Amino acid sequence: MVEGEPVHQSDELPKVENEQPVEAEPAVAELVVKHPLENKWTLWFFENKSKVWEENIHEVASFDTVEDFWCLFNHIKRPSQLSYQCDYNYFKNGIKPMWEDGKNSAGGRWLLQLPPAKNSQLVDECWKNIILSIIGEIYDQSSEINGAIVNVRSKGTKIAVWTNNASKDNGNNIMAIGRKIKEVLGVQNEKMVYETHADTASKQGSFTKHAFMI
Repeated sequence: MVEGEPVHQSDELPKVENEQPVEAEPAVAELVVKHPLENKWTLWFFENKSKVWEENIHEVASFDTVEDFWCLFNHIKRPSQLSYQCDYNYFKNGIKPMWEDGKNSAGGRWLLQLPPAKNSQLVDECWKNIILSIIGEIYDQSSEINGAIVNVRSKGTKIAVWTNNASKDNGNNIMAIGRKIKEVLGVQNEKMVYETHADTASKQGSFTKHAFMI
């Protein structure tokens, strides 16, 4: 017998004694259950090509489930693969990654300096962990966190977490967020500084006054 040749040459299939009619099983639609996040988030991409800031930043996509986040995150470049003068910005939906936004103007940012991002697994890992921590709302003060930014520059990489209340009276919450960031990133020995957006906007030269340090 030739391999693969059917045993029965008849066009009719063999009968089975006492064969009972088989009822077709009803088709069951596959249900995809997604896991909702506490907030809806938006990814913005910045590339410095124009002197007009608004022309350099673009809204990429929004998501409000864990599955949709990973679908987006796994299909874009890592920070280590970006060209210099590029940023990723993840912000709560409806908040633009700019000081002038009404929900940012009274806030500030925790800032961590890292080596240049080019081919750096450290930068990629830190960025992933920061994003997971903010969209996962693991901070007791998550309502104060507006978003996070990674700045890819030739001299080094900055990762910043933006908060909405930079007042000195809110110092305990600001410091608690900073300590949690260091715990998330495992950078207990690295210095982090907190700058208010008002101080950053009015700075003289390249130095911004530090409101808090940890």
